[in-house]
Amino acid sequence: MRLLPLLTPLLLVGCDPAPKTAPRLEPPALILPASVKELTPDEAETFLTAQPAALIIDARMLEELKNHGHIARAQNIDFLNEKAAAEALQQLDKSRPALVYCAIGGRARQMAVQMAGIGFKDVKVLAGGFNAWVAAGKPVTR
Repeated sequence: MRLLPLLTPLLLVGCDPAPKTAPRLEPPALILPASVKELTPDEAETFLTAQPAALIIDARMLEELKNHGHIARAQNIDFLNEKAAAEALQQLDKSRPALVYCAIGGRARQMAVQMAGIGFKDVKVLAGGFNAWVAAGKPVTR
């Protein structure tokens, strides 16, 4: 019985309610290979002007292109359709420079890593994605 007064505070502390806000979880940082570089919308526009033969890959879903438009000459390879995307990437000329983008950058970064892994030597990712391109006032094709 003499232990009860000593243990009561410990029991009360152990019964505190859970914090009201859950800790924010961040996805692991994606480290880009040396052959992949992120470009701002201005840098990407300069790159595309200087490299007219560059591949332009839009990694968004087809519905996103239809609803929001795309960068001129871009070909759609839906990153979320993994099997079809992997097959489409294998068919591309890996010696050509490439610019990859999606809505905000996450899918494009992942696709760029995949591209580097299958032999692409010069891959650029549009930092901030298509949303940043539009916000910078760059041309959009509908």
